[in-house]
Amino acid sequence: MELLENKSSHSSEDITMEINHPFPLKPECSKMGEKVQICSNFYKINSYSGGRNVLFEYQVSTVPRLTCHTNEEKSRMAKIVRNVMRNLKGNDEMGLFPENYIYREGFIYSFEKVDKINEYIGEEIEQEGISYKISIKLHDDLQFDNPKVVRFFRAFFSLLFKKCKLRPFKAGKHFDPQNPLILKGVNMYRAYFNTVKTLNHNLYLNLNPCVKFFQQDTLLEEIKNCRSEKQVRGKLIGRSVMTIYNQKVYRVDDINFDLHPNDTFCLNLSDQDLEVSFSEYTFTNYKHEVTDPDQPMIKYHDSRTDKDIYLIPEFCVLTGITEEQKAMNFRAIKQDLFANAETKSEQAKAFFQTLKSDKEAYQFLAEKWKIDLEETPMETDAFQCSSGTILGGKDVQCDLSKVGKDFSRQFDAPFKARKINSWAVIHGKFSRREKESLIKQLQLTVKSDFEYICTKPLEVQLKGDDRKPKSWIEALNCLYTEKYLDVIICIVPGKKGSSPVYESLKYYLQTECNIPSQVILSETIKKNKRSLRNIMKNIMVQISAKIGDSPWAFETLPLMEPPTMVIGMDVCHKVGQNNRSVLSFVSSIDRIVGSYYNDLVSLGEKQEIAFSIEKLFKDTIKEFHSLNDSYPERIIIYRDAVSEGQSERTLKIEIPQFEKVIQALVEEEKVEKEPQILFMLVNKRVEQRFSCKNGEAIKNPTKGLVVEREITRPDRFEFYMISHAGPIGLQCPVRYEVIKNTIPDLNPKDLYDLTNILCSGYFNFQGSVRLPAPLMYANTMCNYISKICHNKKFIAGTPQRFRNQLYYI
Repeated sequence: MELLENKSSHSSEDITMEINHPFPLKPECSKMGEKVQICSNFYKINSYSGGRNVLFEYQVSTVPRLTCHTNEEKSRMAKIVRNVMRNLKGNDEMGLFPENYIYREGFIYSFEKVDKINEYIGEEIEQEGISYKISIKLHDDLQFDNPKVVRFFRAFFSLLFKKCKLRPFKAGKHFDPQNPLILKGVNMYRAYFNTVKTLNHNLYLNLNPCVKFFQQDTLLEEIKNCRSEKQVRGKLIGRSVMTIYNQKVYRVDDINFDLHPNDTFCLNLSDQDLEVSFSEYTFTNYKHEVTDPDQPMIKYHDSRTDKDIYLIPEFCVLTGITEEQKAMNFRAIKQDLFANAETKSEQAKAFFQTLKSDKEAYQFLAEKWKIDLEETPMETDAFQCSSGTILGGKDVQCDLSKVGKDFSRQFDAPFKARKINSWAVIHGKFSRREKESLIKQLQLTVKSDFEYICTKPLEVQLKGDDRKPKSWIEALNCLYTEKYLDVIICIVPGKKGSSPVYESLKYYLQTECNIPSQVILSETIKKNKRSLRNIMKNIMVQISAKIGDSPWAFETLPLMEPPTMVIGMDVCHKVGQNNRSVLSFVSSIDRIVGSYYNDLVSLGEKQEIAFSIEKLFKDTIKEFHSLNDSYPERIIIYRDAVSEGQSERTLKIEIPQFEKVIQALVEEEKVEKEPQILFMLVNKRVEQRFSCKNGEAIKNPTKGLVVEREITRPDRFEFYMISHAGPIGLQCPVRYEVIKNTIPDLNPKDLYDLTNILCSGYFNFQGSVRLPAPLMYANTMCNYISKICHNKKFIAGTPQRFRNQLYYI
């Protein structure tokens, strides 16, 4: 049994190597590909206060001292500042802060400099029984490339959106509660993601329009449709709800069945504590009357104030849209839900119209603060990368620049394949028709669509109930003890995402049988009779990869001239009963990046940076040497990143582990010189969007575009890439940041081309995907392990037999 125990008992002190690596700058680039003019979703922010781009920061101090390190101190300080500023605002004699200021965690920000005095010491103010003496003084002049200015403008726009009656529902996201689109069972609202970024010493609003859905049925109706309290909690806890009387969004942290609307709570009003019922408070403030006094209360814990907020289910609606509602309303929501470049442009125009339609809010922006937001997005240049050529069986070649969404019709045989000598199809007694359809189509597929040398599969019917994992385990136990099988195909009951046996079956096959498997839902065969031929070709491609074949390969790849290893790394969280994190490690072990070595390691809970890479890297180096009779001279690593602030920690903790293994190879005289390293952080959770401008027309960008100017930081080697087609919606680019590079005379164009071509090497899809294949496999492994280990005590490790097979796709 291959079970993975926690191996992350290391701490940062275990990495003792000295780190003194500056982030590499982008090298000079040779001639790029075709230039394309694109529009971004960055809108420039101009400040005309005093003709200077300077923000003045004033520090607020108290005696006794409030540090604002805790939520309680932040709240207390904010109340003190409100009282002080109420007295000082507009005070010409004191010369302090006429009107325009924003307070944030002990500091006051304004574009206006206090000339009359440098420091203010006010009278004592009593707050919560403590008397505080307040002082305010000029602390700093902030230029617009200072990170504090970015934080100020984020707070400023939050205040502006509040004035425009936009409601926050997530960090950086607001929705417009006015004029929703009324649909069947659900309402659709315009929404916007926004943040502020500094680019080349200028400030920009990064605006990404989207939509937000809210259910029409109240939470009370949802609760009444549940059969038990346990079912209510399971259905609602963790979901988000909106209160219909003030359109605020809250997370459901718990359901209190012992608390009801007529129960009372303590309300602090004008420094007096009053006992008032929830129903009375709601009616007095919002004119909503409770009709069911026995309904439970929804609990939300506000981490900022460390207080619980209770909501009445009758006045709340759930956020989100169900698949059934999507199907019913598809025509009405298609354009906005799957917005392409043209629709995104129209949605952005609607945002600016919302700002200008509220004259008071627009005056606040343009006149009062002397801040102007340009309505024309920033334009820049993008370059077309090389798409490469893939090789299939029977000497088939396919130029990827000449194919559309996919290349499935361009090849009908694997590039490298072995014969399947023994395999089996297992099914339940109620899936016999589906089994017959599958076997019939399988025979046609291996003869024409995806020609494969194989024997006829053994057909096995379960003796027990196919909805119980025990029946499958008993049948599999008999099979794998009696004969050796190359692969098993299981036809299981259930719909996608809700099969009663999928997780247990896959877990058993990996930890006990160690047999590559393909699990197919009977519903998939039933509902896709017309397209079953295409499905079977995809299944055979997956099976081919799972047993270690190469369905297709690349003719040539940049940067692969010396023996090169390409690695993908990703981390997933909340795996198994103990909610552990798991790092997946996938590396190429051949010169055509078609065969891979796969392994994973358990980390601590919520741990993102790994201290246990050394052994994984050492094992994959050995595997590369055994297959190629040489060690890699170059190592290229794609590491999934969750945030822009991860660069420093990765540089200090993970890269030294690679360097330690490399140094050991040199010391043991296995290599003459250290292999070159190129380490990249890959962030796929970005809000940057691009569109191509062709005259007046706005279109989706073509696949293979790279953006390396204007929106990238000048002090880093980073770029954005759109590697996949976008027939529906607008493609989301991926941000790459090189944090380690020892390749001399690296031409960035070669790196761009390599990355783009590798996005066509993912055997789970016969086309281009968002991420390079090694990283896409690492991401898929994470998702697979997280799924099959759901609620399991032990995390399933990678068996020795599976380490050269893509068993998880």
